[in-house]
Amino acid sequence: MGVRIVTDTAGDIPRKLTEELGIITVPIRVIIGGASYRDGTDKLPPDTAGAITSQPSPWEFINVFSQLQEQGEDVLCLTLSGVLSGTYQSAAIAARQLGGNIRVIDTQLVSAGQGLLVTRLAALAAQGHSLEELAARAEEEMKRIRVYATLDNVEAIVQGGRTSLFALHAAGREGIKLIFTFNRQGGIQILQRVRGRKASLDRLIELMTEANCSQIAIVHVDASTEAAMVARSIEERCQARVLYVQDAGATVRTYAGRGAVIVAG
Repeated sequence: MGVRIVTDTAGDIPRKLTEELGIITVPIRVIIGGASYRDGTDKLPPDTAGAITSQPSPWEFINVFSQLQEQGEDVLCLTLSGVLSGTYQSAAIAARQLGGNIRVIDTQLVSAGQGLLVTRLAALAAQGHSLEELAARAEEEMKRIRVYATLDNVEAIVQGGRTSLFALHAAGREGIKLIFTFNRQGGIQILQRVRGRKASLDRLIELMTEANCSQIAIVHVDASTEAAMVARSIEERCQARVLYVQDAGATVRTYAGRGAVIVAG
């Protein structure tokens, strides 16, 4: 009956798109004050200070995969970077236990980059491509997609262990903002430092313009005005199509913090 795309909530894909493309999203857990909340499903308390995340269990993936198998569908599961989370391992364990036509791929991406990859593959799946074709295409697209981000404050991402203490030192001078990207292993690394918030947003625009991407996705944390400005500027400079501008889910919020803007193309 075809191939169904499965992913996790760290991809920050708008619900409208997941519904249109038939993407199934497995929620990452957000732990606040000892209570567990499903990202994208449960309402979080107003105060999320001290939040941490936890990957879905293998059983959660088994439940999703087995239902799709019963419907006669093959499965391509695209998870966030294995460097940042154990989600890939949970999905891989589930696939091994069930057997059959299930492929699990560590995208080595997160947020806008992961979401862009997932939506592209879901569109191809809808065109009737086979599991083997889609898995090969995913590996190719992962190498092409560029992701750049600027955070208004780096403390959350450092405290959460998603990048090194060097980021704190690099941003230690007043007004210094960091531009982040992903290395080939799927880890977050500092690309460069700039002075001031405007300069950091301008640099995101420049980087995406230089990449000459035809399609981009933007995710932000409570920075809708700035994200919209970045989207307009990229569209004007390189005629790229903005697939979506989306507020980040709880998983990415936990580590990126308010003011984050993430672009992928």
